[in-house]
Amino acid sequence: MKISHNKLIYSTGIHSMIFKNKTLLATVAILGLGFVAPAQADYFKWVDEETKVSVTYPDQWVQSHNQYDGDVMTVMGPGENDHALCRINVKEDGRFAIYPERYSRNIQRIAFSRDYWDAHLAQYDNVNVHKFYDNAGLGRGFGSWAMASYTTHYGPKMDKTAIMFVAHYNNKTYMTECSAEKHAYAKWHNSFLSLVKSVDFRAEISEFPNGNYRNYYGETLKIAGPRVMDDTYH
Repeated sequence: MKISHNKLIYSTGIHSMIFKNKTLLATVAILGLGFVAPAQADYFKWVDEETKVSVTYPDQWVQSHNQYDGDVMTVMGPGENDHALCRINVKEDGRFAIYPERYSRNIQRIAFSRDYWDAHLAQYDNVNVHKFYDNAGLGRGFGSWAMASYTTHYGPKMDKTAIMFVAHYNNKTYMTECSAEKHAYAKWHNSFLSLVKSVDFRAEISEFPNGNYRNYYGETLKIAGPRVMDDTYH
């Protein structure tokens, strides 16, 4: 394992296992069992130093410059004409700072539902939303996802298909968009989902409502003092 800047590079360890077990592999081959050694797979785990959002992607992908305000990472897949890329966008959003964590699902329905995607996709031309779904998530946050086709607005015009996820967590909005040329999207779909699944945020808030460290809800609340008080009067 080695560290390179803010990227953690690791492998599955399959390659080293093959060398350590040469005798075993030779024996299997002699016995005619048709054993085929799996190929080595390397991945980068990238962590943003400021927001602490992280993502894992294959080492054949390369990082590119960010194009949009709020983007913290853009990574491109191999292939000259597919134009496959994923980007992670993080923006401050303190609108819901006063609400307890238990309202996160409701907040998603209000602020990060279909209207959010309509506003996001307004930056593109010829937009066609194919699918949309609430009650999804990204990293640790409640969110939604959408799949759409569009024509890029900046730079060379391209017709692309994209799958996009958004979540709100601890006063930040996290959005991941993965897209490819429309004709090539199908072959990248599973790779996009694998990358999105690896997106994570640093745990910064309690995942339990206040008071859940003890089951007060099954007890009668009594307050000690000069006289016994219950929760019906003060």
